[in-house]
Amino acid sequence: MGIFDMFKKKQQPQVQENELIQSIRHAIEIMEQADSESHEEIIEKIGQSTKDKRLAWELYCLIPSVYCRMIVKEVQYSNEMIMIFPDETQQKALLSNNLVYKVIQSVVADKFSGEIDNGKIQNILFQSSEFNAINNALNDGSALEDLMTGPLVVFAPEK
Repeated sequence: MGIFDMFKKKQQPQVQENELIQSIRHAIEIMEQADSESHEEIIEKIGQSTKDKRLAWELYCLIPSVYCRMIVKEVQYSNEMIMIFPDETQQKALLSNNLVYKVIQSVVADKFSGEIDNGKIQNILFQSSEFNAINNALNDGSALEDLMTGPLVVFAPEK
């Protein structure tokens, strides 16, 4: 193995991460503009840019969760995610071990460090099941700091 081979190998993960960052940014733009589209239509739009149906689905599920967790910090959130597949089997995972989730957190933190549009944030927050559950609990009289979420449950399109 020559020096150029070593250089190529070191660059590969960086290139993949840069592509993931671009996919996340593009998915956020699509979700910010979402108006009356169904979640299938939004995932389809994201998939057109990612060229990866599974990644598009994952971005659609995880981006609103990251937004919710970064904006509503007082709630105690579960680190667990449960994926339910069409054949009704389940797979448990930790969000802290999910590379896509970690990169989304980084991209969103960077986005929040600049100027942000409340309308665009709301478009994404309203796509979050966690945000909706928190909002319902607050409407029922719960105190924000007393709330805890269960695992993030997502319905996967395929295994």
